[in-house]
Amino acid sequence: MLLIMILMKRNRKFLFDTNALSSFTRESNDGYHAISSKVASLNDSDELYASILSIYEMEYGVLHAKEQNIIAEMKEAIQFVKDEFQIVPLTDNGAKIFADIKEQYQEKKGLGKKALIKHNVDLMIAATAIEIEAVLITNDTKDAIPIIIKACRSDFEWEDWTKE
Repeated sequence: MLLIMILMKRNRKFLFDTNALSSFTRESNDGYHAISSKVASLNDSDELYASILSIYEMEYGVLHAKEQNIIAEMKEAIQFVKDEFQIVPLTDNGAKIFADIKEQYQEKKGLGKKALIKHNVDLMIAATAIEIEAVLITNDTKDAIPIIIKACRSDFEWEDWTKE
């Protein structure tokens, strides 16, 4: 019984990809309420992470926004992520994991090198989740990236928190 209580209290790690961060940080986005509810239900010991790559993508989004109110919202979202999430840098070990999952993804999807490039950031974020032993929180399944990685790597977990 004591072991079960210890395991239940251990901290869980959740790494949000850029799409999930976007849904969580802007109330106007689909999935905001579902993700907010899930985050509110987490234990105090659970940890939220974001890859530095998501900050890069969010900053790029600011530069391409046209309306000042959207730009302000996006800048506020970036600051929220920096304040509330642990930001994970890129590492040598993560690069090795990335290379492995990119190779496996390419084999499963039968993609050429040019077609594969568009998935680099998503695969790097997934590699980061594997490296830090976190569950990847994503609502981006259109290219089956998390599904294929899970089929190839037993150490990869993912969840979609946009579904209530």
